Amino acid sequence: MMKSNYICLKFLIASLFTLNFFSSEAQTRQITLEGAIIIAQKNSLDYKVAFNQYQSDLWNFKNYQSLFLPTLELEGTIPSYTRSINRITLPNGEDAFVAQNQSYSSLNLGIRQRVGITGGIVSMNTVLNRIDIFGQSRQGSYSVVPFSISYYQNTVGFNEFKWTKRTEPLRYELSRRQLQNSMEGIAGQSVDYYFEVISSQNQRLLSRQNLINSQNLLRIANERFKLGTVSQGEILQIRLNILNAQNQVREDSINFVLAKQKFSAYLDTKDEDWELELPDKINFYTINFDNALEQAKKNGQEILAFRLKRIEAERQLAQTKASNGLKFNIQANFGVSNTSTNFSSLLNNLANQQNITLGFSVPILDWGMAKTQRLRAEADLSIVKNQNDQKNREVEQEIALQIAKWNMHRTVFQTAVEAKDIADKSYQLELQRYSKGSISINDLNVAQSQKDAASASYIQSIKKYWQLLYTIRKLTLYDFYKNENVAIVQ
Repeated sequence: MMKSNYICLKFLIASLFTLNFFSSEAQTRQITLEGAIIIAQKNSLDYKVAFNQYQSDLWNFKNYQSLFLPTLELEGTIPSYTRSINRITLPNGEDAFVAQNQSYSSLNLGIRQRVGITGGIVSMNTVLNRIDIFGQSRQGSYSVVPFSISYYQNTVGFNEFKWTKRTEPLRYELSRRQLQNSMEGIAGQSVDYYFEVISSQNQRLLSRQNLINSQNLLRIANERFKLGTVSQGEILQIRLNILNAQNQVREDSINFVLAKQKFSAYLDTKDEDWELELPDKINFYTINFDNALEQAKKNGQEILAFRLKRIEAERQLAQTKASNGLKFNIQANFGVSNTSTNFSSLLNNLANQQNITLGFSVPILDWGMAKTQRLRAEADLSIVKNQNDQKNREVEQEIALQIAKWNMHRTVFQTAVEAKDIADKSYQLELQRYSKGSISINDLNVAQSQKDAASASYIQSIKKYWQLLYTIRKLTLYDFYKNENVAIVQ
């Protein structure tokens, strides 16, 4: 009768556990590694920071493009009124204090265009001015420049816009690749958080199963103790195993909750009750080092950043040479103008107006300052070239290392799969042998430890596969499985 009640009680507990299990499963949200990466690449703070930086660089590039487009501007002074006594130079050359009560107004409509070839600015303007004199004899007069064309260039010898046309498109392309590089980095970070949950979940399951096994072993050992085939010390060892397993279950449960919280926080989602799928369906394929290095040089952000730094150093050297040698500046203006007291007759009898200014400066004695500035710019360029060569070698070494790890990982993974299978079977055999009294509890503990270690190693080998995959994608911005470039932001 007592045995029947005991069986009924076990069935009731198992039923309640099953109902609770399926109830909790109904509330969980399943997610794959690919799904987690997609969410992180849309929601994570890392993505928001990277995208905001890209937007800033995008608007800088748009601003650069607008520099070479014509601009239309209207400037005006309506009015500038003056009532004061001022010192005026008279026609005979003498100065006198004269009371002035007048207003000046002007409008200037102009269109400006930068000239990329020379680096100067060409503009066309229409100007209208009016002066009103107040007092006893009120009068007004106008002046007009219906059309004038001007050209201005500050420095002949260094074209700022020519260098800008080389650096800014390269800078924008670098920004696009940096964003995609960040996206691959987010994918790699997602792999870490994803497998942190997977590992802690697996560890919790193992510790729970070990607790159940230890409790079953204690029951078996007690029966064998009655028969005199088990010592009191072995009973105490099993009870100690149960206490340790209970503590391990508590610790692993806490670690599992914390891992889920960190995973959910990185994805920036409120739903923390995830059910993660182990991405063990993996595909190994050979990646050639030469191909990977070629793709890194074509697509990688590092190589592009090296080119940009070198061009900027060359630009600085050219600017230093131009500013410390013979310098010219040009300003020219051609147009027509007229003045009249009657607005309607302003366009009659227009007179030509021209002016041209050519200025220059040359250092005669600067105590070697120009030479030292030039030598410093040349030294800076040499430093950049050497740094670029060093960085290129570091990139090659990093790619070679990651490719070697990738091509070797197939064997590592197969070993982990085989080791897990062997450790599981070995533990089951040792468990049967212990039940028969063939081995001690210490031998069984060793088998259990090997089983747990093999299970953890198996999950780590899967994690390493995905880490290597996204590390290589980040270095090369190339998908070697699909044999195509990783999509870059347009």
